Amino acid sequence: MKSKGHVVNVIGAGFAGIECALFLADHGINVHIFDCGSDYECDCCHCEVFGGGGDAQNLARDLLRGELHTLGSALIEKESKLRKEMSGRCLAKKLLAYGLEKVKKHKRIEYFNLCVSDLNLEEVNVVASGPHTKGGLFAWLKNLYGSMRFHDNCCRYPILQGVDEEKLYVKDGDDKHFYIPLDYEKYIALCNQIIKERNTLLEKGINISKNPQTIESMVAKEKDCLKNNIMRPIYLSSLDKKPYAVIKLTKEDKGYVLEGFSSQLPPQAQYEIINSIDGLEKCVIMEIGKSFENSYINAPFVINAFGQSTKFENVFFAGNVAGVFGHIESMAMGLYVGHNVLSYVSHKQMVAIPSETAIGSMMKKITQNTIKFDPIEANYDIISMQKVYKTLRGKQDFLFKRSFYLIEKYKEGCFNGKHV
Repeated sequence: MKSKGHVVNVIGAGFAGIECALFLADHGINVHIFDCGSDYECDCCHCEVFGGGGDAQNLARDLLRGELHTLGSALIEKESKLRKEMSGRCLAKKLLAYGLEKVKKHKRIEYFNLCVSDLNLEEVNVVASGPHTKGGLFAWLKNLYGSMRFHDNCCRYPILQGVDEEKLYVKDGDDKHFYIPLDYEKYIALCNQIIKERNTLLEKGINISKNPQTIESMVAKEKDCLKNNIMRPIYLSSLDKKPYAVIKLTKEDKGYVLEGFSSQLPPQAQYEIINSIDGLEKCVIMEIGKSFENSYINAPFVINAFGQSTKFENVFFAGNVAGVFGHIESMAMGLYVGHNVLSYVSHKQMVAIPSETAIGSMMKKITQNTIKFDPIEANYDIISMQKVYKTLRGKQDFLFKRSFYLIEKYKEGCFNGKHV
């Protein structure tokens, strides 16, 4: 132990865990942080910073960044700098490495490269183990909270280079999206290729994921499942008739994203499938498709508005495992929970962050939505509004002004919190 006094255990050294640990340590609390050491991977085909969402979602994340700045985030300045330097490339790994370095150097934090399988319920714990919580901790938490978990499948699509654009089709005035039309025979040939690769693995005794979003699961379900989902046909002005199915590619800085082609097949099998498609015969696959099975607590029945367990008052949950998705969202929740843990160990009354802020709206959504709980990202749609604005800019100006005022009031409330 580095010094006497309160010690808070933070389980998980991802974005939420790092933000929480550094905030507590900077305010005089000794922290033990436990890290399994697994490599970070974005659970999406686009980095959450540079696409994937529309303007409203991206602006909501900008609002979150502003709130993080105001609350004193340890990572947000570095995140902003990396966004400018990396011009569209995924920054998550670099940001995480930066955060881990700060954690390991902090005099009030003890870092353990260790997988935790249970919690000491006599100590204060912050569970920030992420959406891939597995093994002993998964089983222990499930036993502790009963039926508290559900799974959500997230996908990442292949990224290609060397695509023959001359064989692709475009819509008028759209230079970002490309299409490969398929007639019935070509569609069936592609389905047969996927079935062939799938059956080869099964014959070798290799288990195939039952994730319904993978191309191998869709093909196994029914003949037209791909056509009715990721390959829905559209009219293309350069064709005389509507094709039977259409493959869509999105052009980005890294290359061409093959939309919808998530898979858990091995790389060689994915190469065979993709290279069998007209226009993609000579392409290079920079990143293969992937499919992730994520685990979350059933937050509305497990935690309150402070991220605190309703069953054990000295256990808190933060980040992806609590039901938010995206590194900015995880940072925000980790920092907010850090404020609440500091109040708790200081025997002060915890202050709920206003629901009109981006952070507050996320907490309200994940703790009160008891009908159908799904993990969420920041979005203007979840922030309460009394006035309807005709333009996104008008809405943005109002939300930023209101949010920063409320965050300042929240900080004042935390600082002057009443002892309990």
